[in-house]
Amino acid sequence: MTRHATIVLFPLIAILVFPQVGATPPSMTLDGQVSSGACESNGTCTLTLSTANPEDVIVLVAQCVAFLSCNATISSVSDSDGHTWTLRAVYTPSREIWEYYTIANSPLSSDRITVNWSGSGGLEFAAFGVSGANTRHPWDPSPRLPLEEAASSSICYVNSQGFTICNVTFSAVGAQDFVIVSTAVNDDQVCQVTLPLRI
Repeated sequence: MTRHATIVLFPLIAILVFPQVGATPPSMTLDGQVSSGACESNGTCTLTLSTANPEDVIVLVAQCVAFLSCNATISSVSDSDGHTWTLRAVYTPSREIWEYYTIANSPLSSDRITVNWSGSGGLEFAAFGVSGANTRHPWDPSPRLPLEEAASSSICYVNSQGFTICNVTFSAVGAQDFVIVSTAVNDDQVCQVTLPLRI
């Protein structure tokens, strides 16, 4: 009797542990987004985010909005739902950009996100949820990511319409990635994305 149970049990474990070869991994989608206006004085900057799905990666990207250069520091990021925020990337030459993230196990309902900061210049930020990501390991493990590039003549050129086009090349390890691009454009034109995005 024990022998039959063992023979039946092993195929069941194999079916549960190993997905079918033809199974399609879940796709990642944007799940809620919100951006703040410029916060011109030191202290706090807040916004409210709602999402529709559980198990989201919540990303916050903050940028200094001073005209030429900035000397701002973010001391903390918190929210009314009590999540723990982790600093993932920071770009500090003159026009600072910070990227934080947290994992939301439940959908957010008017979650108030607060950035505490000090320094010169203003601050603005955007927050959004990514549904369908691996919440245990949300970032592509490529050693080249996150990638930081300064706009220079080696990667940028001006096209016939007068727009500056910059090309950045990177290698991703993951099969499906949700690409986040943050740019510090100073007082230049708003960035335009030409679709399809060539990655």
